Amino acid sequence: MADAEHTGIKQVVLDEIRELARRYGVKRVVLFGSRARGDYWRASDIDLAAEGGKISGFALDVQDTTSTLLEFDIVDLSELPEGEFLDTIRREGVVIYEEV
Repeated sequence: MADAEHTGIKQVVLDEIRELARRYGVKRVVLFGSRARGDYWRASDIDLAAEGGKISGFALDVQDTTSTLLEFDIVDLSELPEGEFLDTIRREGVVIYEEV
């Protein structure tokens, strides 16, 4: 799982994302993009791919209630067509939450 040091995301924010995923029945949340690769800038957004559950509610609450001013870009993995973007998420993505 991703940690605060590697991603530049405060631990409290990662914990909030995980709690919201549980609350909305999301099965898996994958961090991708610059924060997953570790080449982010201080103000880089947080790219998340979510799977299962009530993703629209999850996405709204992540945007509105987490303890950060950083922007989020949240995509539904089930709605992404096969292709380069999905391949990049699979290759670079770091699972930050997975339902057990």
